[in-house]
Amino acid sequence: MKGVLFNIVEDVVTRALGADEWDDIVDAAAVSGAYTSLGNYPDADLGAIVDTVADRLSMSVADTLRLVGRLGFEHLAARAPELLATHSDWRSVLLSLDEIIHPEVLKIYPDSEVPGSDVSTDGDALLFGYTSSRNMCALADGLIVGCGSWYGTELHVDHVTCVHADDSSCTMRVTESS
Repeated sequence: MKGVLFNIVEDVVTRALGADEWDDIVDAAAVSGAYTSLGNYPDADLGAIVDTVADRLSMSVADTLRLVGRLGFEHLAARAPELLATHSDWRSVLLSLDEIIHPEVLKIYPDSEVPGSDVSTDGDALLFGYTSSRNMCALADGLIVGCGSWYGTELHVDHVTCVHADDSSCTMRVTESS
């Protein structure tokens, strides 16, 4: 897994709980804690960190991943503002993930494994199909909500199908909150 994701988790934890708490979480998770954005690290390290954060916050792992995604979108946007420069709203960003944003991510991090997305319109909603060997649809959920916040729109994400509910794939229905 790319270090940039570890950097996002660290940023979210540090902003929410403080730098000392990040150090305590790294120690409790028994991981190195030194992650560079371009480095590759074991998926298990991120899992251990997220498990530890979830325990500290008395949250489920899924809710912790949603929180990291929601708060971490701002971190991602700041790291690569050019990827959002041509977009005027959340819908445009989500509809262009596999055509524009993910290929650009692969230019920056050529050895990364980006998730797949299949996004289509469904009336006023978007259907967001998510595929990844990591099965971190809760993180994608949080990033979607964070994207909406970035553009000043509150979004609601409903998991229509989910691998964590023994479905064969994940599909999320994204709507603007009323």
